[in-house]
Amino acid sequence: MECPHLSQSVRFGDDNVDGSGYAVKDLPFVCAVCGTEKSPWLCLHCGSVHCGRYVAGHALQHYETNTQHCVCIDCESLAVFCYTCDEYVVNDTTNGQIEKIRRVTFRKDEHKENDESWSTSPPTTPPSSRTRDDGGDDHDNDPDALWKAEVVVRNLRPRTARKRLHSLDASSADNRPAKRRSSKSTKEKKVVGLRNLGNTCFMNVVLQSFNNISHFCEYLTQMPCLEGIAFDESTGPPTHRGRIVTPGRAKEMSMSDALLAEELRKVLLGLSLGGSNGQAISPECLFLAIWKVVPRFRGYQQQDAHEFLTYMLDRLHTELLQLLPRLGHEPLGLRGKQSIVTAVFGGTLLSVVHCMNCRTDSKTHEPFQDLSLDIPDRLQRSRTKEQEEVCSLTYSLTRFFKVEELADSELYFCDNCMGKQRSTKRFWIHRLPNVLCLHIKRFRWCNSYRSKVDTQVDFPMESLDMSAFTVRGVTGTRLGAQNSHLYDLAAVIVHHGSGAGTGHYTAFAVHDGQWFHFNDSSVRPATTDAVAKCKPYILFYVRREFSIPPPL
Repeated sequence: MECPHLSQSVRFGDDNVDGSGYAVKDLPFVCAVCGTEKSPWLCLHCGSVHCGRYVAGHALQHYETNTQHCVCIDCESLAVFCYTCDEYVVNDTTNGQIEKIRRVTFRKDEHKENDESWSTSPPTTPPSSRTRDDGGDDHDNDPDALWKAEVVVRNLRPRTARKRLHSLDASSADNRPAKRRSSKSTKEKKVVGLRNLGNTCFMNVVLQSFNNISHFCEYLTQMPCLEGIAFDESTGPPTHRGRIVTPGRAKEMSMSDALLAEELRKVLLGLSLGGSNGQAISPECLFLAIWKVVPRFRGYQQQDAHEFLTYMLDRLHTELLQLLPRLGHEPLGLRGKQSIVTAVFGGTLLSVVHCMNCRTDSKTHEPFQDLSLDIPDRLQRSRTKEQEEVCSLTYSLTRFFKVEELADSELYFCDNCMGKQRSTKRFWIHRLPNVLCLHIKRFRWCNSYRSKVDTQVDFPMESLDMSAFTVRGVTGTRLGAQNSHLYDLAAVIVHHGSGAGTGHYTAFAVHDGQWFHFNDSSVRPATTDAVAKCKPYILFYVRREFSIPPPL
């Protein structure tokens, strides 16, 4: 949104920065109150630095005691936020002061602190010159211009990764399943982050998880370019008219250019190549495409990572089924109705409803791409930090697949009895997916308020055995292979904070046998102990017996 407070609140810059391209303030930026380097925000009125609301909230406290100091800039992503508007800012002052601060204050040619490096790339064109100033009257005639401009001005300058990460010796993965070893060259390759475009951590963690599911990522990065192919969507307006859009050119994309599969391919390709000189990748073109095809994700509010994952996979499946055949790309198995999405994430549940009157069963098959698991009520009420309850993933899985008696309000109509009868219901897995996505239900409604369940969930890092939940002896289950029912953890998405619409997302993912912690543009190696102690929201397990159906 356009912030009306810039003229009064943006005072930092003229007296704090010289023209040499060096910042007066020494880096790294640290909070003036607690000294942390995490989530530093620079006040654009006085130049003081404080930590964000998801660390200790000192930037918010600074605003509350100095209400004119409402506009600040994230020292990591260079996003600007106004506390009075309680929203990210997309416009600039009349003299372009915010862009000058981005270009000069944060352009440190060389700074090393704990082996950190900072970008010396040329500054981008001031965003403000691309939004309201040029042809402002055209916005009345172009309904797409208003929201398109919001993405344009977030085309912030790429930053280098906070840590230089070196590739690990391939021998470190010798004792792990074969799927963990990279099929690519073992030469050094950087693991890079994704820039936060304004509360887009929910998207970044899903993308990093995708990138570390090798079969899925390799398929998408190796598929042909989808530029120039029209997408016929009967339920909505999006069509791709063929203008070539390269990464970093979101400002030239119109609503009709949005094609999610192609922009996802570009982001994953950039991540697989390790970025440019270790710089974090900016997924702005993909973000614009998401705004286009899934309007509910427009804006810069925090979103639910699981909802985003679901919409992302559904849309990707739809686009690939329609577009790839036009390029002569043969569809995968199941009579051409399967894409890489369903081939990797798709499984089948067998639902068995048992009539308690005549003892007959009614069986139906239901496709799934993830399983949502409950945390029992008795484990949701922790007493103290020392007495905190722990729920095991296996226990939650067992509860999901156990027999349950349907309530009186859900009486089953039995075809054999020709009437509604009391009945039981249970699920089995009829076909195991290659990637088992498990969603922990951490958010619940209580008295019209959505709260978070912060119970610790213990989960196995390796050898998750799903055989107890499969239908034995049913054609298509195929449990004959030794490792067909064993899964190893590939990625974990974690939600930090207390609320459903607030907080922050980070992810852990394993790459060539080494775990990494992905926190937007920051990527750091992680220990298995750190992963095991996190409180998972979404877990991605990869089957050892990974099998993609051949093309038809």
